[in-house]
Amino acid sequence: MAPKLRYVRMDMDDLAWQRNDTELEEWERSLNKATIYREIANFINKHRPGKAVELHRPIRGGYNVFYRLEYKDGSSVAIRIPSPAVKFPDEKVRYEVATMRYVAANTAIPVPRIYHWGTAEENPLGLGPFMIMEYIEHETTLSHVLNDTSLDPTDSHSLDPKISDEKLEFLYRQMANIVLQLSTLSFPKIGSLVEDEEGHISVAGRPLMQNMNSILDLTGSPASLLPGPTHVYNTSQDWYHAMAHMHLIQLTFQQNNAVEDEDDARDKYVARQLFRHLASEGHLDSKSSEDHDTVFRIFSEDLRPSNVLIDKDLKVVGVIDWEFAYTAPAEFSSDPPWWLLLKYPEYWPGGYEKWMEAYEPRFRTFISVLQDEERKLRAGRKVEDNLKDLDISNNGKLSLSQQMQKSWESKEWMVRYAARNSWAFDFIYWRYLDPMYFGDNEDADYRARLPHLSQKQVDALEPFVELKMRQEKERKLVQWSEKDAKAELCKVMVQMNVGEGGSTMIR
Repeated sequence: MAPKLRYVRMDMDDLAWQRNDTELEEWERSLNKATIYREIANFINKHRPGKAVELHRPIRGGYNVFYRLEYKDGSSVAIRIPSPAVKFPDEKVRYEVATMRYVAANTAIPVPRIYHWGTAEENPLGLGPFMIMEYIEHETTLSHVLNDTSLDPTDSHSLDPKISDEKLEFLYRQMANIVLQLSTLSFPKIGSLVEDEEGHISVAGRPLMQNMNSILDLTGSPASLLPGPTHVYNTSQDWYHAMAHMHLIQLTFQQNNAVEDEDDARDKYVARQLFRHLASEGHLDSKSSEDHDTVFRIFSEDLRPSNVLIDKDLKVVGVIDWEFAYTAPAEFSSDPPWWLLLKYPEYWPGGYEKWMEAYEPRFRTFISVLQDEERKLRAGRKVEDNLKDLDISNNGKLSLSQQMQKSWESKEWMVRYAARNSWAFDFIYWRYLDPMYFGDNEDADYRARLPHLSQKQVDALEPFVELKMRQEKERKLVQWSEKDAKAELCKVMVQMNVGEGGSTMIR
């Protein structure tokens, strides 16, 4: 039987999206004033003195607005301020600064120098937290060079299918070197980097991921339901369980466009409960890794070609946007990078299968150049001080390229991809993860999996379906109070009874 048809990505709440767009437009208009431009230029110049000649037009990214101040000597300095889309702005800036400084000090990756930064309270302009940093002169981004030139300029980037092997290898090689250098950095916990008053950088903040930001941006969930600001994790299992917990928060508090019909609500509920069970039982974290729960590595969710700056000779001169970078289970960094095709698999024409078909030959090219870079590093040519932490020696451990190949062939990368993406979760779960963990499921839906739930979870299913269908009819936005949200979530976060049957895996 053909797999059950379902969307490759869950819809976002269109009312929340429209509200956010309106708020962003109003915020941008409030900044579009000559007095504010002058204040910004003076503020930058205060912390990086020089003969300023021009404040360039601001550039808006997905999470920030960026102002560039040019000086008479030809150099430039920039200030970056989080937009209203960022729900933890002070944290985001604090973690990003620490990450950039750590990477700059411990690798050869070109990272902008930070002249000054501060929280919203420390910004005399009243514009929120900020980062004043070096502007790296560049020709374009790596994404633009890899992009299919036949596409409309307004289309999202997609790898040029006609790109020459020589050019692709040259560009991929530089990305492989960046990934390899990051893999040399190891940490004892899962979380975000924080710099203290003495300049010491350590894992002291929660692992701030994009999914957490999206949950607050696009659902009515209060921030208190997410891990606390200082919550770090000692084991991969604990972090997987926290991510699985977030999937249920996202489904529960997305008011609109969350489900297609009653069966879709049941599918999404059951998938999330089963994923929680797998996480709590330790089935999601990769225990086959030699570094399991002993070494965690920097994983940057926004590391991709669009954030890599290159010069006219196509050489990398800067890597920017280190937001949503945190220390994570080592397998996060040893999964095949999704960005080889520039486009997320759920947005690829034809979905995951077509994406994987197109990805395979490009992945082989990337692995080939990564192996070359591993040989160079093994010979001691780069990042020599960190070799003790890198699994590229001949001691029986798998190299980074070997780990990536293993993850690709086993499809284990899908576990991590689904864990990090609440809106991409459902299709991956039912099409790939459910049979991977529980065996055949002819209808590829919830019915065959009800015996794997506890009775309490089964009892909570239909009231939950009724709630989601009622929300779809009401078509309104609701911002839940902390008290009401916790009470509602308790109805969904029912646990399996001790000694009760449940999510025992078939395989």
